[in-house]
Amino acid sequence: MKLSELQVLHFEAAAFALAPAQLAAAGGLQQAWVISTCQRVVVVTAGRAARAQLIERLPAAAGAQGFSGAEAYAFLLRFACGLESRLAGETEIFGQIKESWRAFSATPSLLSRQLVSWVQVLFKDTKEVRATQLSSLGSASYGSQVRRLLGATTQGPTLLIGAGQLAQTVAPWLETRELLIWNRTRDRALELARLVQERRAERACRVLDSSEQAELAAWAQAGDVVLCVPADSQRDAARIAAWRSRSKPGGRIVHLGLGQAGDASWAGVPGLTGLSDLFEMLRAQSDQRGVQLARARRSCAEKAVLRSLGPSATQAHGWEDLAAFATIGP
Repeated sequence: MKLSELQVLHFEAAAFALAPAQLAAAGGLQQAWVISTCQRVVVVTAGRAARAQLIERLPAAAGAQGFSGAEAYAFLLRFACGLESRLAGETEIFGQIKESWRAFSATPSLLSRQLVSWVQVLFKDTKEVRATQLSSLGSASYGSQVRRLLGATTQGPTLLIGAGQLAQTVAPWLETRELLIWNRTRDRALELARLVQERRAERACRVLDSSEQAELAAWAQAGDVVLCVPADSQRDAARIAAWRSRSKPGGRIVHLGLGQAGDASWAGVPGLTGLSDLFEMLRAQSDQRGVQLARARRSCAEKAVLRSLGPSATQAHGWEDLAAFATIGP
């Protein structure tokens, strides 16, 4: 497949609420590779005809951000490098993309065969950009930022609410003598506990019963609480009441499910920090971080131009090829 045939549709989670059934329709018959994260959905296919069929099956796609050819490749490279994330340069997204590709390519299809060589090149370029442009950026993961927000641990265990992708990236970073994990589906909480102890064998993990009563009892004894679930108007009032009724003072709540605008029900809750605090922490970092990110984005654009010359291209071949770089901004 030529790079000019690559097609990408980008849906930001804040703008498009896509139900699982809609995503299944988008990826129906293995005609689209769907990458779904907590911040966005990216749909990859080949050829303008396939893109038109996608828009027929998924009307919201008509309003999505679209890329073709080298621009599509440049977007995927920025995406894999964490440059499209709110936490610019974050490292977890690359693993999510690789896992998504493993799941998609496990069932052979025409599209997986068309994409495989380009995906291999994409993964290679991602590793190179990260190594050359982002290696000295410092720790850029949600887990590392949560650890900074919590600071030194307080007395008592840390309660982690949720067991999805975000919780999986945060859990190994939590510095606590005991980690309590609660999730509506206990089996997923057990799997998260297993993953944490594979990485941190010394970490004591206790999986709570999936009942509301078990969660609220844990709020009453926790030193810190980290929420990796969306705000829930029905459950949050009870959570806040349990937190306020604790006998011991202090402790912090990091709520990663609160949007930047926050939620009125959480206003004034002692010890609360949310996503806006995390992003403000990043904005306060040095200008050097911005310089590095700009260089990484330029590197993604340059690689996309080179790849448009062929998957094995590593340098411009002549004056005609060099002219293509004139379109890349500083």
